[in-house]
Amino acid sequence: MGLFGKKQIFDSTKEDTAPHVFRMEGKTISCSHCGNLHFVQKAILLNTTGMTFFSLDWANRTAATLSCTQCGQILWFLQQPEVVAE
Repeated sequence: MGLFGKKQIFDSTKEDTAPHVFRMEGKTISCSHCGNLHFVQKAILLNTTGMTFFSLDWANRTAATLSCTQCGQILWFLQQPEVVAE
């Protein structure tokens, strides 16, 4: 994503905190520790030292994290996982 590309705006009031089942590239995501299928998703800003030095943290990429609702393990993805309709 370029410097002036469309960025996701972080707004904690619009964050969906309900657990969901997710899929990536056609495969359902399961927790590698406990096998659970339900996760809570969150967007995380990936800070770099160069961008932080120039106070341009907002221009860094974001990653999607899925937190297991059973054991708490966190899975990281550079692409947005797809929510499976329940």
